[in-house]
Amino acid sequence: MDAIIVKNDSIHAYYTTDGTINFNEEQSFWTQVKGNKKNQEITITFPKNVVPNQFRLDFGNTLLQDDIVLNKLEMEYKNKKIVLKGRKIYELLRVDVNNTFLDKEIGLLIRKDKTNKNGPSLYPNGDYLRLKLVEFTSNKNNQ
Repeated sequence: MDAIIVKNDSIHAYYTTDGTINFNEEQSFWTQVKGNKKNQEITITFPKNVVPNQFRLDFGNTLLQDDIVLNKLEMEYKNKKIVLKGRKIYELLRVDVNNTFLDKEIGLLIRKDKTNKNGPSLYPNGDYLRLKLVEFTSNKNNQ
């Protein structure tokens, strides 16, 4: 992904392989992010032999994290790539409205409650993400 995350932090990625959104700790991992005031490429690599068909991203584990700018989300599988920029990201993902404000015009993810450890989160938007990932990772498309 291309994002601006100003302070050192981590992203908690959850995934499922059964098509549900029953996210749990056993199917999750953390990716450390070195803070930067400029755009940075952040790579989130799923565990070996895992092909997720749903995922969730929790940003801003650091309470004092500035608002996060998400410019681009790029997914790669074998020799294929999906690139989502700006509003296109939110066709497949949605914010958790309980803890996130979203400014779609500039891709700004804002923690609603600055005293709550739960930072901005992105969840699958209905079934759109699952359908795209299944299509993207199917063997017939990888020949």
